[in-house]
Amino acid sequence: MLRYISFLFLMLVVPVALAAQSANREKASEFSYLVRPAFTFLMSTEQTKNAEELVLSMYGQLRSQMSFDVSAVHVKSYLNADFKREAYSDAAPRNLRDDLIVSFIPSVHISDKYKVSLFLELTMETDMAHGERDGIRTSFMDPAFFYETLYIGQWADWKSDDKSQRLSFRYGVGYAFQQTMTSNFLLTGERNLTLDPENPLSAIRKARSVKLESGYSALASFEYLNDFTDNLSFFLKTFGIALSKGDLGSFFENPHAVAEFETGLTYKVFSFRYNLRLVYDPNYSSRRQLDQSATFGIQLEFKD
Repeated sequence: MLRYISFLFLMLVVPVALAAQSANREKASEFSYLVRPAFTFLMSTEQTKNAEELVLSMYGQLRSQMSFDVSAVHVKSYLNADFKREAYSDAAPRNLRDDLIVSFIPSVHISDKYKVSLFLELTMETDMAHGERDGIRTSFMDPAFFYETLYIGQWADWKSDDKSQRLSFRYGVGYAFQQTMTSNFLLTGERNLTLDPENPLSAIRKARSVKLESGYSALASFEYLNDFTDNLSFFLKTFGIALSKGDLGSFFENPHAVAEFETGLTYKVFSFRYNLRLVYDPNYSSRRQLDQSATFGIQLEFKD
């Protein structure tokens, strides 16, 4: 499925790129990147009725992106990782959050008059370590969600002359192919059936499998960065996507929907950050999954 949609994108992109070259509208190739790792550590003591417990909390975050131009094709990629772990003195450590999201987004202009582009967005979402959803254990690539969406929309990037301010937004609608890959993790439709470990069907159900779906897609993204001074900077980012799994009515009945909001203020290496991520997918759970955090800690930033 991924090979098919990538081939379709190339069949649409190549003629447009050649036309852009013949019309001498090529842009100078640009390359930019942003890498923002952050780390927060907390140690505290909690008093209970019968004991005193030591609590350790660790939260690590990585935000990185890269963009460049290849002739008339603009390429942007993202890698987002969040890892939050908590440990009590009398209990085994547990992971509260371990998201890993990778996106690769090539695009090409198809109309200079209306500033419309054709996009191919390839995204993978999974957990980095052992976690839990609906009481069921998760691990790296179990489960994993992939989507490939081909859509038409607009994408605008702007930088101030001194590069102290950056603004980027995109939105569009299209069609998506989706794969949900699992091994030991059970999707919601499989949890009602209880099998004895000796039953041969138990081994079949735990074998690696991929659930294929397709439907319409709609997404919007906004990013803003501002370096007020050499030591003080601010960023704001929002993102939302909805993927139906069937007709248009599936947007409201059976979607894969994600909403994200991030903002932060950094002075030298000290940063205050707020992060919210809301996910709803009935394959994983009948309830929505909400992760949010407000932290103050150390943050580094590397960019061009």
